[in-house]
Amino acid sequence: VYTILRYGAKVREDVGENTQTVRLIDWENPQNNHFAIAEEVSIKGENRKRPDIVIYVNGIALGVLELKRSTVSVSEGIRQNLDNQKSMFIMPFFATVQLVMAGNDSNGLYYGTTKTEEKYFLKWKEDNDVYNPNEIILDKHIVQFCAKERLLEIIHDFVIFDFGTKKLCRPNQYFGIKEAQKCIAKKEGGIIWHTQGSGKSLTMVWLAKWILENQS
Repeated sequence: VYTILRYGAKVREDVGENTQTVRLIDWENPQNNHFAIAEEVSIKGENRKRPDIVIYVNGIALGVLELKRSTVSVSEGIRQNLDNQKSMFIMPFFATVQLVMAGNDSNGLYYGTTKTEEKYFLKWKEDNDVYNPNEIILDKHIVQFCAKERLLEIIHDFVIFDFGTKKLCRPNQYFGIKEAQKCIAKKEGGIIWHTQGSGKSLTMVWLAKWILENQS
């Protein structure tokens, strides 16, 4: 499904005609797509479920967000998402979903993708972010992470299947690669500094993939 979303679907209008590629999403021009948000979507499955927020792009469900009160742990929202993906609930609904999120006002936004285990969910943190006690952290994170351009960019450029396990970038990987892209565009070199276990290998894969697709 991810391959079809990213590269388009091969179709024939009639028998004997050449195949054409139908693009389900305009990745290069985010504003050309139709974005919609739905609250408490009731989904039929083995047992009916109602995710708090579903993000649709061109009618395709790409993101799910579970919201919790500030006094309730974000972990409950993450576990709720994981339960919903089980066959006894609404597993087929997640076939097109790329971003699985949970958050509250005290902890902000956590994100993963389908089948991401709870311990691997990532907390969003904007590069060079400055704490402001007057801001609602969850609202700020959602505005940053779910901006139309960034939402599509993360799905298009920062998803990888690592031995069958679907993974997303960490914030440090995302911003490191974005800075590297600027240097590459100017034909300059540079260094991305990592600590041990911060994802050097995946950073290299995502950056190399971007270079192959965008640099002649």
